[in-house]
Amino acid sequence: MDNFEKFLAQNSDKYMSVITPGGNHGDTLIHMALIKKLNMYDIKYTCFNLEQMYGTDLLLGAKYLINIGLWKIGSDLGFQLLKLSPKTELILFEGGGYMNDIWYGPTLLRQIMKHNNSPIAIAPQSYLFNRTHFENYFKDGRPTFLFCRERYSFQHLKEKEFPSNVSVFISPEVALYLTKEDLKKYIEHRSGNYQLVAFRADKESVLSAELKSEIIKNSSNPIISDISTKNTLTDFISVIYNAEQIYTDRLHVAIIAKLLDKPATLFGNKYHKNRGVWECSLRDKIEYRSK
Repeated sequence: MDNFEKFLAQNSDKYMSVITPGGNHGDTLIHMALIKKLNMYDIKYTCFNLEQMYGTDLLLGAKYLINIGLWKIGSDLGFQLLKLSPKTELILFEGGGYMNDIWYGPTLLRQIMKHNNSPIAIAPQSYLFNRTHFENYFKDGRPTFLFCRERYSFQHLKEKEFPSNVSVFISPEVALYLTKEDLKKYIEHRSGNYQLVAFRADKESVLSAELKSEIIKNSSNPIISDISTKNTLTDFISVIYNAEQIYTDRLHVAIIAKLLDKPATLFGNKYHKNRGVWECSLRDKIEYRSK
């Protein structure tokens, strides 16, 4: 058992409110893997997927955007986003790459903490704070457990002056709790003989146009698509499964490639996330290039 599994086992008697900001297919895989573990330890829980909720509630979506704007200017003000069950004994934030200054996890965390005093756990994440004073969030004394999915984030948090109620651990990427058997129902056999070129098109991308062009040029039959943000989960997993070779800077494309034993090269992103998770969990099956 890794550190996060031990934590779940030790707290299996607690009713958990599970928080996820939602997102792309990689986030869906993280959610699937977490639910697998919660069920394995017979944990009682309620899930709150913010993206799904504000997709049907425009007012909630507006409040979330305002909270993000306030967080960006350093304000502690903001709206309550979720009303958790009074049965909540532990608030568990799903793993991923959103608890940093690049995305908006800190504002979600802060607003939920303001309206509920239960202990906090954050499943394995990649952290980076150059602007946010993350250590100040936990001065209320509640037990807090922060899990890092690679050593760079672990070292980054260890350098913070957290109060004594905060514990920091390192544990593998949550999506790796999944197996090929778990993914079987999402696999469709489709025509192959292609190379998947799946690069990000957002603010985490750092790859040059020249490098992308070189990879495409050297591929005999490339499919070029940021598949993490398109179509269904079945499409996402199937296009990876049927590829001859994969080139990506999407971490969870590389993770699925590992689970399905597909040859893949993972490229670096804007910060240490890809390299760190590769070093910790993927280097036995996946090639890595910084650029």
